[in-house]
Amino acid sequence: MSIKYDLTAVEILKLLGYSNPIGKENLEIFEKENNLKLSSYLFEFLSVVYNNPLFATADIWTSLYFSYDDIEERIEDDKEYWEENPDDCAEDEYFKFSKIPKEKWSDYVLNYLQIGSDYSADVVVFGICEKDLELENPPVYMLHEANSISDWKIIYNKLSDYIMAVILDVLSCANYYTAKNLLRKEGWNFYEYSDSRETKSFLSNNDIDLSKMNKYLSLYGENAFCLCCYDNEKQSLFVIRNEKDNYKLLVYQS
Repeated sequence: MSIKYDLTAVEILKLLGYSNPIGKENLEIFEKENNLKLSSYLFEFLSVVYNNPLFATADIWTSLYFSYDDIEERIEDDKEYWEENPDDCAEDEYFKFSKIPKEKWSDYVLNYLQIGSDYSADVVVFGICEKDLELENPPVYMLHEANSISDWKIIYNKLSDYIMAVILDVLSCANYYTAKNLLRKEGWNFYEYSDSRETKSFLSNNDIDLSKMNKYLSLYGENAFCLCCYDNEKQSLFVIRNEKDNYKLLVYQS
């Protein structure tokens, strides 16, 4: 059987020709400075995508930092404003945190390792709870800027699902044609089938079983999801995006 249906994000990177862990040293420094160990899954993926232009418009970062650092930075930035406008402080969450010793912040909100944000609008941040960092495949949370800074909610039960959503959103050109434009320059052929009829006809003609592909909830679109598989004989990566019950297929052929 030449079709591989159970691809991982790192396997997809290798198929695309990205395997050099150029960000490894930076991640090791981050681990040492913060006295922690990132999951091997996250470490391997980030070390390869570090400064990779394929992810220039993606919803994941290669420079990581904690939400407590974010709170500290915001407090420092707003100090002068609070001094000049004391009447505006009463409802400001960051002002309230400025009056609480940092070692007590955990009584009000946990610390999150922030690993990404929505590139298109930059109003949502994605993170892993500090207490879950010892897990190999921890859940991923999100925080919307309109909500309380303590209102982190699970968006993916597994880190691997979040990372697959990120890479498949990129390859399905959910919002940008970054992948199409870059990979074409690197010698890949690109084909696009924009509706369900064309997509299902192509899959049937190439003996590709849609039902064998894993579904990954997209970070964009209402109930949108992505799927993928790889044909070893044809050296082709098939990325499918379903949005509003329409299947769009993108084929990357080396």
